[in-house]
Amino acid sequence: MWKTSLQILLTLSTLSFTLAQLENQTTTPFFTPQNTLFGNSIEGTSVDELGNIFATNFLNETFAIGQIFPEQKEFFLSNNESSSFNGIRFLKLTKEEKINIKSVFLAADKKRSEVTKVTFFQNNSAEQITFCKDASFIEPNDLAISYNSGRIYISGQNFTNITQKGDGGLWLCEPDGQAKQLLSLGRTNGIELSPDEKVLYLSEAFNQNFIPISNKIWKFSVDVNNGQVSNQELFIDFAQLDSSQFADIDGMRCDVEGNLWVARNGDSKVLKFSADKKLLLELNTEQIIKTANLEFGGKNGSTLFIVGKCKDDNSKGCVDVFENSVPGRAFSVLTRA
Repeated sequence: MWKTSLQILLTLSTLSFTLAQLENQTTTPFFTPQNTLFGNSIEGTSVDELGNIFATNFLNETFAIGQIFPEQKEFFLSNNESSSFNGIRFLKLTKEEKINIKSVFLAADKKRSEVTKVTFFQNNSAEQITFCKDASFIEPNDLAISYNSGRIYISGQNFTNITQKGDGGLWLCEPDGQAKQLLSLGRTNGIELSPDEKVLYLSEAFNQNFIPISNKIWKFSVDVNNGQVSNQELFIDFAQLDSSQFADIDGMRCDVEGNLWVARNGDSKVLKFSADKKLLLELNTEQIIKTANLEFGGKNGSTLFIVGKCKDDNSKGCVDVFENSVPGRAFSVLTRA
């Protein structure tokens, strides 16, 4: 009897140790203050169909996008130096489109209050146009793509002393570029669709005296026929979860299992939540003080690239990585035949 009890205790002890290890881990430095070419406003982490990773604020320029992986280099410069790029997403191309086109990406331009579309052609030329723009836009921040429909969901925020409803919201751009506002909210930032594209996740925050006093993630049902959202439901309230409502929610990404990975800007963390709202993992960013955005990429699409302001040199943007067991949603769709 005592042997059975001992075995149970040892099993429980091992399980507790495993969970403790799983729930709190540390990322690995990829770009440090010594070798990074990105500025401290690094944002918009994105992946293409090859697993290459990109981000904004290359050479500390708001109009410049740089490549992070597999090598650090300039990727795109806006034809308008007043641009201030934030969220970036690559589009999935058909076989027919690939005959003439290398790649296409969309970028939220908060200064010009639009979503920009950039097309790279096989003849090495490039075209930059306004994909969608609307008078109701409030500093477009980040993007989520419905790969099935071609619709784009947009977050935006006006960072003020005291946040009011209407300082942010949710917008929708149809594949033809027609835009409309779906919701009026507080400051919205992180935005992502579930792998089946039936759920939209959206962050909302409120300030008082420029200090965040509320940070929540909402989930919505998505009508796949018209793109409308409904059934707003609280996914996570960080005041209730761990009293970390002071740390803004920033970039959010799903992996293929439907887990939502959330960057906490101001808390040096990335959190992983299951689709049923359970906190599965807490990542402490080794060298990033303000975790801005994240995306899965690399050879197998399972390396999580995390970007943000460097701890040891606040004038620069650093990159950390974490090896996940499964690839990200975007990589999986873009590489699917």
